[in-house]
Amino acid sequence: MNSSTPKRRLPRLVGGFSVNFCRNPHCDRFGFLPHPFSIRGRRGGDQDHGRVVGSGEDRSFRCPACDGFNIIKSNTAIAEEYSRLSRQYRKKFFPSCRTESCPNFDLPLDLAPSAYRSAGRTARGDQRHQCKICKATFSHGSPTRRHKKTDRTGDILLSLVNKVPISRIRETLGVTYGHIYNKIEFLEEQCLKFAARREERLADCFQASDPSFATDAQVILVNWPVKRRRGTIPLLHMATVHQGSQFVVAATVDYDPSVSPGRLDEEMIRSGDFALPRSMRQQARLWSAREYESGLMRMNRAIFSEDDLAVGGQWRLPGTGSRVRTDIFMHAHMMLVKKLLGQDFDRALFCLDAEAGLAAATSAIFQPEVAERRVDIAEVSFTKGMTNDLRNEYADRGRKARRELLEEHQAAVADTVARHDVPELQALVAAVLEDRLGELDPAARGDLLMREGLRWPFHTKAEPEKAIRLRTDLGQHGFLELADVLCLSSIHPVDAYFNFARRRVAGFERGIPTSANAGRIWHAYSFYEPAMVPRVANILRFYHNYMLPASDRSGATPAMKIGLARGLVYRRDLLAA
Repeated sequence: MNSSTPKRRLPRLVGGFSVNFCRNPHCDRFGFLPHPFSIRGRRGGDQDHGRVVGSGEDRSFRCPACDGFNIIKSNTAIAEEYSRLSRQYRKKFFPSCRTESCPNFDLPLDLAPSAYRSAGRTARGDQRHQCKICKATFSHGSPTRRHKKTDRTGDILLSLVNKVPISRIRETLGVTYGHIYNKIEFLEEQCLKFAARREERLADCFQASDPSFATDAQVILVNWPVKRRRGTIPLLHMATVHQGSQFVVAATVDYDPSVSPGRLDEEMIRSGDFALPRSMRQQARLWSAREYESGLMRMNRAIFSEDDLAVGGQWRLPGTGSRVRTDIFMHAHMMLVKKLLGQDFDRALFCLDAEAGLAAATSAIFQPEVAERRVDIAEVSFTKGMTNDLRNEYADRGRKARRELLEEHQAAVADTVARHDVPELQALVAAVLEDRLGELDPAARGDLLMREGLRWPFHTKAEPEKAIRLRTDLGQHGFLELADVLCLSSIHPVDAYFNFARRRVAGFERGIPTSANAGRIWHAYSFYEPAMVPRVANILRFYHNYMLPASDRSGATPAMKIGLARGLVYRRDLLAA
């Protein structure tokens, strides 16, 4: 390289996409792409385009306007992970050549009929086709045409989502472990295919509306035997849930079964990746084996709950497949949500658990919409681990605070309800905000709500001692609109779904510490194969969205409430999809 050639300081863009800019919505340079090459010493260099400081995982871009630090990410890694996740949500199964070395591999018959010829029918009467290049044949017909004991497939589905362990499914249904695992793989394919067809019009459900979403991540522990020892693999299960309908828009897992850690290490050694900052590597998406053990707890400690840490045991990499880096995974998950949401909504609210990096990732992915004042981002935290009696006590305090504040602002609340036809709580919050923050100018108010947040006085049993930090109050909200945003700021919908997952899938339940072998916990019902986690997560999401009626009088599924279905999806519908 010529010595005069400037050194690249920021990762390359991918089709114009980048997340490496100031992610502070209150900054004048929010979304402004800094110069990708080192320009120190040039006129106005650092002043106009900021500096890159730090090293390794902490290598950051320092904004010249707000002086904020933004950890640099690999745009390529985020795009690769988004591609992996999005393939699941647009998965379609079509007849095509199945020979991987053939040029016609995965070329749909409907798209290129001239690439194939008819080759009679199978013994069951299904149409057979032959590839004109490799001469291999394939057929298409009923999804269960090659299955044995098909009468047990629906029973396996119901057992799986009703907390029956794999060993008990084998015992009660009289089938083998191999049969169960094959059926789980088949059920996942059916669920993905059915959902992909329905959710092509998911964006239409949000058209001209103001949807609110809740996003969080939970830890799923997987048993992994390694050389007569038992290791524990923590996988992240992230979900975004639509408030109101409880429709799970996306549920993803940070595990890629297609790449082994050993092969990844070899590729990184050949390319010299270990000598580079992670954001500048060719392989920046996945954990390498040598970096996993030392970096896992430092990077993910904020995500693990105290219960998870107590029963975690010895953290290990999966023996097959690789874990995705947490920050890359979060960005890709929010990219997927953005794609599914579409662009025809009026205004959207994202309520996020106050995890390190999640709000910054959402600000980066939705930067154009935030700048247009169409997306609000609220970080929500509350005290976890309380006993039931203590949570009831806080709920009583919340009701008392509401009565007292309502009495104090009675006239203003009554006037607001009469003039604007809004709920009483929204009018009360607006009155309290105007009383406490009315003297601040919009910029100071927005900065206060982002940095210090608001202690929510109306405790609930689900979210006691709740605090809200609103990152996107840029002066676009009046007090009544701001009160509406704060009233909607809750992550209870996604917490409820995670509790549902723990109660419904035996492999997702937390382990129970035992007195023997202190420090090493064996989770009796956890899965032994990491790939089972994303498979079952996809099945559970479909079952929750389309097949499980609500317990209220409506009996509607989340898909029915949001407008994607007119009725329940039955087992026979799923198996014949």
